[in-house]
Amino acid sequence: MSVTKVLSGSKIAILVANGCTEQDMTEAQRALIEAGATTKIVSPDAGLVNGWSGKSWGHHYAVDAGLSTALSADYDMLVIPGGQRSLDKLKLTAHTKRFINGFMAAEKPVVAYGDALHILLTTDNVRGRTVAGPVDMKDVVVQAAGNWSDVSPVRENNLVTGAADDETRKDMIAAMLDIFVESARIRREKAMAETAVAA
Repeated sequence: MSVTKVLSGSKIAILVANGCTEQDMTEAQRALIEAGATTKIVSPDAGLVNGWSGKSWGHHYAVDAGLSTALSADYDMLVIPGGQRSLDKLKLTAHTKRFINGFMAAEKPVVAYGDALHILLTTDNVRGRTVAGPVDMKDVVVQAAGNWSDVSPVRENNLVTGAADDETRKDMIAAMLDIFVESARIRREKAMAETAVAA
């Protein structure tokens, strides 16, 4: 297998709504596709989702799966880009909590970019975990019984969180690829072991 296609066979959900931070989504998607993964945009918005770039609306992107019917069991990993407008809309549906909690319960990798930490607070996935993100979120994380890390990004078990601005986004992408490649390797080794036993 080519070193650049280490995520071949992996199916990754990107959870967004209108107003997601376009750079979070597109740069993560590009890195994952280059590594051989299949990415799917999951959204409560039908048809197209509109990114937010800087101080204005950005491009439109085709939605691959509706959040109301999407199942975490159909994906290997989850990416949650930031963007306050997107996060506010995701908070409005119980399907967001169901979908994210499916990944967390199965200990599948979850990567939350920047202020996407808000959605983890809403779905009660910060309590007892060490997380990082925009510095103005430290107090609310502590109030939610989470542990704040001044080092960003930070990984705890299957969860990666951290700041994601123009200067730090590359660090988030590197951390995302690290945890996803490790998870994909473990899945391949498990599948090979099960095949050997069956034989």
